[in-house]
Amino acid sequence: MEFNINRVRQIAEIMAKEVCEKISSGTEIEQIELTLRELAKAAAGAGLQKVIEAQEGPYPAEVTCACGQTAQADGKRKAVVWSVFGKVAYRRRYYGCAHCHRGQSPLDKRLGLKPGESTPGLASLLGILGVETSFAEASQLAERFLLFRVSDNTVRKQTEGYGKAQAQAEMEWKQFADDIKSLEVRERSMEKRAGRIYGSLDGAHVPLHGEWRELKTLCWYEVQAMHPSHPKDHHGQGVGEQNHLQARNMKYYCDIQEAEQFGRLLWASAIQEQVDAYEETVFVSDGAVWIWNLVQKYFPNAVQIVDWYHASQYLSPIAEAAFGAHTPQAHEWLTQARSELWEGQIQDVIHSCHSLWSYSPARPFIEKAMGYYNHNEKRMDYARFRQQGYLIGSGTIESACKQIAAARLKRAGARWTLSGVIATAKARAAWLSKAWDSLKPIYSLVSYKL
Repeated sequence: MEFNINRVRQIAEIMAKEVCEKISSGTEIEQIELTLRELAKAAAGAGLQKVIEAQEGPYPAEVTCACGQTAQADGKRKAVVWSVFGKVAYRRRYYGCAHCHRGQSPLDKRLGLKPGESTPGLASLLGILGVETSFAEASQLAERFLLFRVSDNTVRKQTEGYGKAQAQAEMEWKQFADDIKSLEVRERSMEKRAGRIYGSLDGAHVPLHGEWRELKTLCWYEVQAMHPSHPKDHHGQGVGEQNHLQARNMKYYCDIQEAEQFGRLLWASAIQEQVDAYEETVFVSDGAVWIWNLVQKYFPNAVQIVDWYHASQYLSPIAEAAFGAHTPQAHEWLTQARSELWEGQIQDVIHSCHSLWSYSPARPFIEKAMGYYNHNEKRMDYARFRQQGYLIGSGTIESACKQIAAARLKRAGARWTLSGVIATAKARAAWLSKAWDSLKPIYSLVSYKL
Protein backbone atom coordinates (compact mmCIF):
# COMPACT_ATOMS: atom_id res chain seq x y z
CA MET A 1 0.00 0.00 0.00
CA GLU A 2 1.37 3.38 -1.01
CA PHE A 3 0.83 6.58 0.97
CA ASN A 4 1.03 10.26 0.15
CA ILE A 5 4.75 10.96 0.42
CA ASN A 6 4.27 14.58 1.50
CA ARG A 7 1.98 13.57 4.35
CA VAL A 8 4.42 10.88 5.40
CA ARG A 9 7.18 13.48 5.55
CA GLN A 10 5.00 15.81 7.61
CA ILE A 11 4.22 13.01 10.06
CA ALA A 12 7.90 12.11 10.23
CA GLU A 13 8.86 15.72 11.02
CA ILE A 14 6.26 15.89 13.79
CA MET A 15 7.45 12.58 15.27
CA ALA A 16 11.10 13.61 15.08
CA LYS A 17 10.36 16.89 16.85
CA GLU A 18 8.37 15.12 19.58
CA VAL A 19 11.12 12.54 20.19
CA CYS A 20 13.88 15.14 20.21
CA GLU A 21 12.03 16.96 22.99
CA LYS A 22 11.86 13.74 25.04
CA ILE A 23 15.48 12.62 24.83
CA SER A 24 18.85 14.09 25.73
CA SER A 25 21.74 14.62 23.35
CA GLY A 26 23.61 11.54 24.61
CA THR A 27 20.73 9.07 24.21
CA GLU A 28 21.70 5.79 22.56
CA ILE A 29 20.02 4.64 19.37
CA GLU A 30 18.20 1.78 21.13
CA GLN A 31 16.37 4.22 23.39
CA ILE A 32 15.61 6.49 20.42
CA GLU A 33 14.06 3.54 18.58
CA LEU A 34 11.99 2.58 21.62
CA THR A 35 10.75 6.15 22.05
CA LEU A 36 9.75 6.31 18.40
CA ARG A 37 7.93 2.98 18.71
CA GLU A 38 6.00 4.18 21.75
CA LEU A 39 5.10 7.40 19.94
CA ALA A 40 4.06 5.51 16.80
CA LYS A 41 1.93 3.18 18.93
CA ALA A 42 0.16 6.10 20.65
CA ALA A 43 -0.39 7.93 17.37
CA ALA A 44 -1.61 4.81 15.56
CA GLY A 45 -4.04 4.01 18.37
CA ALA A 46 -5.51 7.50 18.17
CA GLY A 47 -5.62 7.18 14.40
CA LEU A 48 -7.41 3.84 14.61
CA GLN A 49 -10.08 5.40 16.80
CA LYS A 50 -10.72 8.12 14.25
CA VAL A 51 -10.71 5.70 11.31
CA ILE A 52 -13.20 3.40 13.07
CA GLU A 53 -15.54 6.29 13.87
CA ALA A 54 -15.22 7.59 10.30
CA GLN A 55 -16.56 4.27 8.98
CA GLU A 56 -19.98 4.86 10.50
CA GLY A 57 -22.50 5.88 7.87
CA PRO A 58 -26.16 6.85 8.03
CA TYR A 59 -28.28 4.33 9.89
CA PRO A 60 -32.08 4.03 10.27
CA ALA A 61 -33.89 4.88 13.48
CA GLU A 62 -34.57 1.20 14.14
CA VAL A 63 -33.20 -2.22 13.12
CA THR A 64 -34.31 -5.81 13.56
CA CYS A 65 -32.98 -7.52 16.67
CA ALA A 66 -31.78 -11.14 16.70
CA CYS A 67 -34.90 -12.02 18.70
CA GLY A 68 -37.06 -10.84 15.81
CA GLN A 69 -38.32 -7.70 17.50
CA THR A 70 -37.44 -4.09 16.67
CA ALA A 71 -34.40 -2.45 18.27
CA GLN A 72 -34.50 1.34 18.62
CA ALA A 73 -31.60 3.75 18.17
CA ASP A 74 -30.15 4.65 21.56
CA GLY A 75 -27.66 7.34 20.62
CA LYS A 76 -23.93 6.69 20.57
CA ARG A 77 -22.13 4.56 23.09
CA LYS A 78 -18.48 4.10 23.96
CA ALA A 79 -16.72 0.81 23.31
CA VAL A 80 -13.17 -0.37 23.94
CA VAL A 81 -11.17 -2.92 21.95
CA TRP A 82 -7.60 -4.15 22.17
CA SER A 83 -5.67 -3.67 18.96
CA VAL A 84 -2.06 -4.09 17.86
CA PHE A 85 -1.66 -0.49 19.07
CA GLY A 86 -3.04 -1.18 22.54
CA LYS A 87 -6.39 -0.21 24.03
CA VAL A 88 -8.55 1.89 21.73
CA ALA A 89 -11.81 3.58 22.76
CA TYR A 90 -14.35 4.76 20.20
CA ARG A 91 -18.00 5.84 19.98
CA ARG A 92 -20.59 4.38 17.62
CA ARG A 93 -24.34 4.22 17.00
CA TYR A 94 -26.08 1.77 19.33
CA TYR A 95 -29.49 0.08 19.24
CA GLY A 96 -31.38 -1.43 22.16
CA CYS A 97 -34.18 -3.97 22.16
CA ALA A 98 -36.87 -3.45 24.80
CA HIS A 99 -38.07 -7.03 24.29
CA CYS A 100 -34.90 -9.08 25.00
CA HIS A 101 -32.91 -6.25 26.61
CA ARG A 102 -29.92 -6.75 24.37
CA GLY A 103 -28.09 -4.24 22.28
CA GLN A 104 -26.21 -4.14 19.01
CA SER A 105 -23.97 -1.91 16.94
CA PRO A 106 -24.07 -2.20 13.12
CA LEU A 107 -20.56 -0.75 12.96
CA ASP A 108 -19.15 -3.38 15.33
CA LYS A 109 -20.77 -6.11 13.27
CA ARG A 110 -19.54 -4.72 9.96
CA LEU A 111 -15.93 -4.30 11.13
CA GLY A 112 -15.82 -7.53 13.13
CA LEU A 113 -15.26 -5.70 16.41
CA LYS A 114 -16.25 -7.15 19.78
CA PRO A 115 -16.07 -4.62 22.64
CA GLY A 116 -13.70 -5.74 25.36
CA GLU A 117 -12.02 -8.22 22.99
CA SER A 118 -9.08 -8.22 20.58
CA THR A 119 -9.33 -6.87 17.07
CA PRO A 120 -8.89 -9.44 14.28
CA GLY A 121 -5.36 -8.16 13.65
CA LEU A 122 -4.27 -8.58 17.25
CA ALA A 123 -6.07 -11.93 17.54
CA SER A 124 -4.13 -13.24 14.55
CA LEU A 125 -0.75 -12.12 15.91
CA LEU A 126 -1.42 -13.60 19.36
CA GLY A 127 -2.70 -16.83 17.85
CA ILE A 128 0.47 -17.19 15.77
CA LEU A 129 2.61 -16.66 18.87
CA GLY A 130 0.50 -19.22 20.70
CA VAL A 131 1.07 -21.92 18.09
CA GLU A 132 4.79 -21.25 18.02
CA THR A 133 5.63 -21.32 21.73
CA SER A 134 4.12 -21.74 25.20
CA PHE A 135 1.39 -19.31 26.18
CA ALA A 136 3.56 -17.85 28.95
CA GLU A 137 6.48 -17.25 26.60
CA ALA A 138 4.15 -15.95 23.91
CA SER A 139 2.83 -13.41 26.43
CA GLN A 140 6.37 -12.17 27.09
CA LEU A 141 7.16 -11.96 23.38
CA ALA A 142 3.93 -10.08 22.70
CA GLU A 143 4.81 -7.50 25.34
CA ARG A 144 8.28 -7.04 23.86
CA PHE A 145 6.92 -6.63 20.34
CA LEU A 146 3.70 -4.72 21.00
CA LEU A 147 4.78 -2.62 24.00
CA PHE A 148 1.83 -3.58 26.17
CA ARG A 149 1.02 -6.52 28.45
CA VAL A 150 -1.02 -9.43 27.15
CA SER A 151 -1.96 -12.20 29.57
CA ASP A 152 -1.22 -15.89 29.06
CA ASN A 153 -4.95 -16.61 29.01
CA THR A 154 -5.54 -14.06 26.26
CA VAL A 155 -2.94 -15.77 24.08
CA ARG A 156 -4.49 -19.13 24.90
CA LYS A 157 -7.96 -17.87 24.00
CA GLN A 158 -6.86 -16.54 20.62
CA THR A 159 -4.86 -19.66 19.77
CA GLU A 160 -7.68 -22.00 20.71
CA GLY A 161 -10.12 -19.75 18.84
CA TYR A 162 -8.28 -20.49 15.61
CA GLY A 163 -8.19 -24.19 16.44
CA LYS A 164 -11.94 -24.17 17.04
CA ALA A 165 -12.43 -22.45 13.70
CA GLN A 166 -10.40 -25.18 12.01
CA ALA A 167 -12.43 -27.85 13.81
CA GLN A 168 -15.66 -26.18 12.66
CA ALA A 169 -14.42 -26.14 9.06
CA GLU A 170 -13.51 -29.81 9.27
CA MET A 171 -16.95 -30.65 10.65
CA GLU A 172 -18.54 -28.92 7.67
CA TRP A 173 -16.22 -30.85 5.32
CA LYS A 174 -17.32 -34.13 6.91
CA GLN A 175 -20.96 -33.25 6.42
CA PHE A 176 -20.29 -32.44 2.78
CA ALA A 177 -18.30 -35.65 2.30
CA ASP A 178 -21.25 -37.66 3.63
CA ASP A 179 -23.69 -36.04 1.20
CA ILE A 180 -23.85 -38.28 -1.86
CA LYS A 181 -25.76 -35.77 -4.00
CA SER A 182 -23.28 -32.99 -3.27
CA LEU A 183 -20.39 -35.29 -4.14
CA GLU A 184 -22.03 -36.22 -7.45
CA VAL A 185 -22.45 -32.56 -8.38
CA ARG A 186 -18.85 -31.88 -7.38
CA GLU A 187 -17.52 -34.77 -9.46
CA ARG A 188 -19.26 -33.55 -12.62
CA SER A 189 -17.59 -30.14 -12.39
CA MET A 190 -14.19 -31.26 -11.09
CA GLU A 191 -11.16 -30.74 -13.32
CA LYS A 192 -8.62 -33.55 -13.41
CA ARG A 193 -5.06 -32.90 -12.27
CA ALA A 194 -1.94 -34.49 -13.66
CA GLY A 195 0.55 -36.29 -11.47
CA ARG A 196 0.48 -37.88 -8.05
CA ILE A 197 -0.64 -36.77 -4.64
CA TYR A 198 0.76 -38.38 -1.52
CA GLY A 199 -0.81 -39.03 1.84
CA SER A 200 0.91 -40.05 5.05
CA LEU A 201 -0.51 -40.80 8.49
CA ASP A 202 1.08 -41.28 11.90
CA GLY A 203 0.45 -40.77 15.58
CA ALA A 204 2.31 -39.15 18.48
CA HIS A 205 1.37 -39.20 22.15
CA VAL A 206 0.78 -35.88 23.92
CA PRO A 207 0.44 -35.16 27.67
CA LEU A 208 -2.96 -34.53 29.22
CA HIS A 209 -3.70 -34.17 32.91
CA GLY A 210 -3.20 -37.69 34.24
CA GLU A 211 -2.71 -39.51 30.94
CA TRP A 212 -1.15 -39.51 27.50
CA ARG A 213 -3.28 -39.61 24.34
CA GLU A 214 -2.37 -40.26 20.73
CA LEU A 215 -2.65 -37.30 18.40
CA LYS A 216 -3.27 -38.79 14.97
CA THR A 217 -1.80 -36.69 12.18
CA LEU A 218 -2.36 -36.66 8.42
CA CYS A 219 -0.43 -34.90 5.69
CA TRP A 220 -1.37 -34.46 2.03
CA TYR A 221 1.49 -33.36 -0.22
CA GLU A 222 3.07 -33.48 -3.64
CA VAL A 223 6.59 -34.67 -4.47
CA GLN A 224 8.95 -33.01 -6.92
CA ALA A 225 12.28 -34.11 -8.33
CA MET A 226 15.25 -31.98 -7.34
CA HIS A 227 18.18 -31.29 -9.65
CA PRO A 228 21.43 -31.46 -7.65
CA SER A 229 23.78 -28.52 -8.13
CA HIS A 230 26.81 -30.82 -7.92
CA PRO A 231 27.13 -34.13 -9.78
CA LYS A 232 27.45 -37.22 -7.59
CA ASP A 233 30.93 -38.66 -7.31
CA HIS A 234 29.69 -42.24 -7.05
CA HIS A 235 27.70 -44.56 -9.26
CA GLY A 236 24.10 -45.40 -8.51
CA GLN A 237 22.01 -44.54 -5.50
CA GLY A 238 23.12 -45.39 -1.99
CA VAL A 239 20.99 -47.67 0.13
CA GLY A 240 18.32 -45.56 1.85
CA GLU A 241 19.01 -42.41 -0.22
CA GLN A 242 16.32 -40.50 -2.11
CA ASN A 243 17.77 -37.04 -1.85
CA HIS A 244 16.54 -36.14 -5.31
CA LEU A 245 12.89 -36.12 -4.19
CA GLN A 246 11.32 -33.41 -2.06
CA ALA A 247 7.84 -32.93 -0.60
CA ARG A 248 5.97 -29.67 -1.24
CA ASN A 249 2.55 -28.08 -0.65
CA MET A 250 2.05 -29.88 2.64
CA LYS A 251 -1.41 -29.73 4.23
CA TYR A 252 -1.68 -31.01 7.81
CA TYR A 253 -4.69 -32.30 9.74
CA CYS A 254 -4.83 -33.82 13.21
CA ASP A 255 -7.14 -34.91 16.01
CA ILE A 256 -7.34 -37.13 19.08
CA GLN A 257 -9.84 -39.75 17.98
CA GLU A 258 -10.22 -43.46 17.48
CA ALA A 259 -9.08 -44.62 14.05
CA GLU A 260 -12.60 -45.05 12.69
CA GLN A 261 -13.52 -41.45 13.52
CA PHE A 262 -10.20 -40.14 12.22
CA GLY A 263 -11.02 -41.90 8.95
CA ARG A 264 -13.85 -39.42 8.43
CA LEU A 265 -11.32 -36.58 8.61
CA LEU A 266 -9.05 -38.47 6.22
CA TRP A 267 -11.86 -38.75 3.69
CA ALA A 268 -13.27 -35.25 4.21
CA SER A 269 -9.86 -33.58 3.91
CA ALA A 270 -9.24 -35.60 0.74
CA ILE A 271 -12.39 -34.13 -0.77
CA GLN A 272 -11.32 -30.66 0.36
CA GLU A 273 -7.84 -31.08 -1.17
CA GLN A 274 -9.33 -32.64 -4.34
CA VAL A 275 -7.23 -35.77 -3.91
CA ASP A 276 -9.53 -37.70 -6.25
CA ALA A 277 -8.76 -35.26 -9.07
CA TYR A 278 -5.15 -36.47 -9.32
CA GLU A 279 -4.11 -39.24 -11.67
CA GLU A 280 -2.69 -41.28 -8.81
CA THR A 281 -2.88 -41.39 -5.02
CA VAL A 282 0.07 -42.76 -3.05
CA PHE A 283 0.25 -43.49 0.67
CA VAL A 284 3.59 -43.76 2.46
CA SER A 285 3.43 -44.60 6.17
CA ASP A 286 4.78 -46.98 8.77
CA GLY A 287 3.25 -50.41 9.25
CA ALA A 288 0.59 -49.49 11.82
CA VAL A 289 -2.48 -51.63 11.16
CA TRP A 290 -4.96 -48.79 11.76
CA ILE A 291 -3.33 -46.72 9.02
CA TRP A 292 -3.59 -49.33 6.31
CA ASN A 293 -7.10 -50.32 7.33
CA LEU A 294 -8.19 -46.71 6.73
CA VAL A 295 -6.29 -46.50 3.45
CA GLN A 296 -7.89 -49.72 2.23
CA LYS A 297 -11.35 -48.53 3.28
CA TYR A 298 -11.27 -45.07 1.71
CA PHE A 299 -8.63 -45.43 -1.04
CA PRO A 300 -8.61 -49.08 -2.18
CA ASN A 301 -6.92 -48.18 -5.49
CA ALA A 302 -4.10 -46.16 -3.96
CA VAL A 303 -0.47 -47.24 -4.15
CA GLN A 304 0.55 -48.43 -0.68
CA ILE A 305 4.17 -48.09 0.46
CA VAL A 306 5.55 -48.91 3.91
CA ASP A 307 8.17 -46.38 4.86
CA TRP A 308 11.65 -47.70 4.10
CA TYR A 309 13.20 -46.32 7.27
CA HIS A 310 10.67 -47.95 9.58
CA ALA A 311 11.10 -51.24 7.76
CA SER A 312 14.90 -51.11 8.02
CA GLN A 313 14.80 -50.38 11.77
CA TYR A 314 13.73 -53.97 12.48
CA LEU A 315 17.12 -55.25 11.32
CA SER A 316 19.55 -53.51 13.69
CA PRO A 317 18.27 -55.14 16.92
CA ILE A 318 18.66 -58.56 15.30
CA ALA A 319 22.27 -57.93 14.30
CA GLU A 320 23.17 -56.51 17.70
CA ALA A 321 21.50 -59.33 19.63
CA ALA A 322 23.13 -62.00 17.48
CA PHE A 323 26.66 -60.63 17.10
CA GLY A 324 26.98 -57.72 19.51
CA ALA A 325 26.73 -54.01 18.82
CA HIS A 326 29.33 -52.49 16.45
CA THR A 327 31.02 -55.80 15.68
CA PRO A 328 32.28 -56.61 12.16
CA GLN A 329 29.88 -59.57 11.95
CA ALA A 330 26.90 -57.38 12.85
CA HIS A 331 27.93 -54.76 10.30
CA GLU A 332 28.37 -57.34 7.55
CA TRP A 333 25.02 -59.01 8.18
CA LEU A 334 23.18 -55.72 8.53
CA THR A 335 24.65 -54.34 5.30
CA GLN A 336 23.54 -57.41 3.38
CA ALA A 337 20.03 -57.47 4.89
CA ARG A 338 19.51 -53.73 4.27
CA SER A 339 20.60 -54.15 0.64
CA GLU A 340 18.10 -56.97 0.17
CA LEU A 341 15.37 -54.83 1.71
CA TRP A 342 16.32 -51.86 -0.49
CA GLU A 343 15.87 -54.05 -3.54
CA GLY A 344 12.49 -55.25 -2.32
CA GLN A 345 13.70 -58.84 -1.89
CA ILE A 346 11.54 -59.40 1.15
CA GLN A 347 11.67 -63.18 1.17
CA ASP A 348 15.47 -62.97 1.09
CA VAL A 349 15.33 -60.57 4.04
CA ILE A 350 13.07 -62.97 5.93
CA HIS A 351 15.47 -65.83 5.16
CA SER A 352 18.42 -63.74 6.38
CA CYS A 353 16.57 -63.05 9.62
CA HIS A 354 15.61 -66.70 10.11
CA SER A 355 19.19 -67.79 9.50
CA LEU A 356 20.10 -66.27 12.86
CA TRP A 357 17.45 -68.25 14.76
CA SER A 358 20.15 -70.26 16.55
CA TYR A 359 21.17 -67.08 18.37
CA SER A 360 18.54 -67.22 21.11
CA PRO A 361 18.91 -63.55 22.24
CA ALA A 362 17.92 -62.51 18.72
CA ARG A 363 14.76 -64.64 18.49
CA PRO A 364 12.26 -62.07 19.86
CA PHE A 365 13.54 -59.48 17.38
CA ILE A 366 13.52 -62.02 14.54
CA GLU A 367 9.90 -62.99 15.24
CA LYS A 368 8.86 -59.34 15.30
CA ALA A 369 10.66 -58.53 12.04
CA MET A 370 9.42 -61.60 10.19
CA GLY A 371 5.82 -60.84 11.17
CA TYR A 372 6.22 -57.24 10.02
CA TYR A 373 7.79 -58.18 6.68
CA ASN A 374 5.33 -60.98 5.91
CA HIS A 375 2.35 -58.74 6.64
CA ASN A 376 3.64 -55.80 4.55
CA GLU A 377 5.52 -57.58 1.76
CA LYS A 378 3.44 -56.08 -1.06
CA ARG A 379 4.04 -52.62 0.37
CA MET A 380 7.83 -53.14 0.30
CA ASP A 381 8.52 -53.62 -3.39
CA TYR A 382 11.11 -50.88 -3.07
CA ALA A 383 13.08 -51.57 -6.25
CA ARG A 384 9.93 -51.23 -8.39
CA PHE A 385 8.70 -48.22 -6.42
CA ARG A 386 12.01 -46.41 -6.90
CA GLN A 387 12.18 -47.35 -10.56
CA GLN A 388 8.74 -45.78 -11.06
CA GLY A 389 9.76 -42.61 -9.23
CA TYR A 390 7.86 -43.03 -5.98
CA LEU A 391 9.03 -41.55 -2.71
CA ILE A 392 9.45 -44.45 -0.26
CA GLY A 393 10.22 -42.53 2.93
CA SER A 394 7.63 -41.02 5.28
CA GLY A 395 9.86 -38.22 6.52
CA THR A 396 7.13 -35.70 5.74
CA ILE A 397 4.70 -37.10 8.31
CA GLU A 398 7.54 -37.71 10.78
CA SER A 399 8.35 -34.03 10.46
CA ALA A 400 4.68 -33.14 10.93
CA CYS A 401 4.50 -35.07 14.20
CA LYS A 402 7.66 -33.35 15.41
CA GLN A 403 6.46 -29.90 14.41
CA ILE A 404 2.99 -30.27 15.92
CA ALA A 405 3.29 -32.70 18.83
CA ALA A 406 6.92 -32.53 19.91
CA ALA A 407 7.76 -28.89 19.21
CA ARG A 408 4.58 -27.35 20.61
CA LEU A 409 2.49 -29.79 22.65
CA LYS A 410 5.21 -31.71 24.50
CA ARG A 411 7.18 -28.78 25.86
CA ALA A 412 8.65 -29.17 29.35
CA GLY A 413 5.95 -29.13 32.00
CA ALA A 414 3.07 -29.09 29.52
CA ARG A 415 -0.19 -30.67 30.72
CA TRP A 416 -3.24 -30.09 28.59
CA THR A 417 -6.99 -30.44 28.78
CA LEU A 418 -8.37 -32.55 25.96
CA SER A 419 -10.18 -29.64 24.33
CA GLY A 420 -7.16 -27.35 24.74
CA VAL A 421 -4.64 -29.71 23.21
CA ILE A 422 -6.90 -30.50 20.23
CA ALA A 423 -7.62 -26.82 19.55
CA THR A 424 -3.95 -25.84 19.82
CA ALA A 425 -2.87 -28.76 17.62
CA LYS A 426 -5.41 -27.87 14.95
CA ALA A 427 -4.38 -24.22 15.09
CA ARG A 428 -0.72 -25.13 14.62
CA ALA A 429 -1.59 -27.50 11.78
CA ALA A 430 -3.50 -24.69 10.05
CA TRP A 431 -0.54 -22.32 10.50
CA LEU A 432 1.93 -24.86 9.09
CA SER A 433 -0.46 -25.55 6.19
CA LYS A 434 -0.57 -21.83 5.32
CA ALA A 435 -4.34 -21.87 5.91
CA TRP A 436 -4.25 -19.40 8.82
CA ASP A 437 -5.68 -16.38 7.03
CA SER A 438 -8.74 -18.34 5.87
CA LEU A 439 -9.87 -18.84 9.50
CA LYS A 440 -11.88 -16.56 11.74
CA PRO A 441 -11.41 -17.52 15.39
CA ILE A 442 -14.45 -18.83 17.25
CA TYR A 443 -15.20 -17.74 20.83
CA SER A 444 -18.23 -17.67 23.05
CA LEU A 445 -20.92 -15.38 21.69
CA VAL A 446 -20.76 -11.82 22.96
CA SER A 447 -24.02 -10.06 23.90
CA TYR A 448 -24.50 -6.51 25.13
CA LYS A 449 -26.72 -6.04 28.17
CA LEU A 450 -28.64 -2.76 28.44
